[in-house]
Amino acid sequence: MTRGTLSNLIVPGFRKVVFETYKERPIEGDKLVNTPSAGKRAYVEDFPVAGFGTLQSKAEGGAVAYQDAIQGAIKRYTWTSYGLGFRITEEIYDDDLYGITGGKMSKALGRSARNNKEIVMAAPYNNSFNTAFTGFEASVSLCSVSHLQLRTGDTVTNRPASDADFSLLALQAAVEHFHGLEDESGIPLVMIPKMVAHSVGDYWLVNQVLKSANLPGGNVNDMNQLSHEGIKPHLGHYFTDADAWWLIGDQHDVNYFERKPFTFKNTDDFDTGDAKFKGTRRNGSGFGDWRGIYGTQGA
Repeated sequence: MTRGTLSNLIVPGFRKVVFETYKERPIEGDKLVNTPSAGKRAYVEDFPVAGFGTLQSKAEGGAVAYQDAIQGAIKRYTWTSYGLGFRITEEIYDDDLYGITGGKMSKALGRSARNNKEIVMAAPYNNSFNTAFTGFEASVSLCSVSHLQLRTGDTVTNRPASDADFSLLALQAAVEHFHGLEDESGIPLVMIPKMVAHSVGDYWLVNQVLKSANLPGGNVNDMNQLSHEGIKPHLGHYFTDADAWWLIGDQHDVNYFERKPFTFKNTDDFDTGDAKFKGTRRNGSGFGDWRGIYGTQGA
C-alpha cells in the first residue's frame, strides 16, 4: 500500500476514518468442539476398539465363550496452514495522519485470524452431512443413517430417516435417540443431550421450545418436559445451512486442533523502507466417533 492507494490518509480534515470499528462477538466455536493438544506432530491419529458383548449362557461344566476386542479404522487429523499479510511503504507510514497504517491494520489481521478459527471450528458441523468429511468410517458422514457397530454389524443412525426442520416433535425424537445409544458392542451407554446448535433462522423457535414451561404453540396446559431437560440453545453465526440443527451431548468426539497458534510477525525491508506484516497459523478440525451428535439438514 502506497500514498496513492491510501491517499485520503494523508489529507487533513476528516472527522473519522471508519476502519474495523465494529464490536466482535465472543468466540462461539469453543462450545461446539473439544480442543485437545496437537503436540508437535505433523498429524494425530485415533482409532476405535470395540469391547465385549453381553455375557453368554454357559452349560454346567462347559467352557466359557471367548471374544476378541475389535480394532476399527484409523482417523487421521491433518493441519492446514493459513496466512495473510500486508505491506506499506515508508512514506505512507510517515504521512498517515490518522494512525491507520501499522497498529490498527495489525489489529485487523487479528480479526482475520479470529474469523478463521471460528470457520474451522464450525467445519465439522457444516460438513456433517458430507460423506467426503469422515471419521472412523470411510464415506460415512458425521450425521448419517448408515453407521455400523464394529462388533454387531448393526446399522445405526444419528439423523432422522427424513430430514426435519426444528420443532418440538423433532427435538423429542432427537432426545429419544440419546436414550437409545449403544457402544460398538451393542451395550447401552450414557450420553446426556446438553445443547441445541442452530442458525439464526431457528432462533425464536428453539428458545420457545426449550424455555416454555408449557407446551408452546397452543392452548393446551400440558407441561413441556423439554424445558426441564437442561438443554441449552446455542446460536451459531458460522453455520452455513439456515435450517440445519444439531443436538449435542455432554460427551462427543468433534475436535479442533491448534497445531500452531496465530503468530504475528513484522519486518522492514532495508532497501525500500517498506514495512511488512503477516499473521499465520496451522489448525484443523474433524470428528472420530459420531456418538454424542444428532443432526439434520432441515426439511
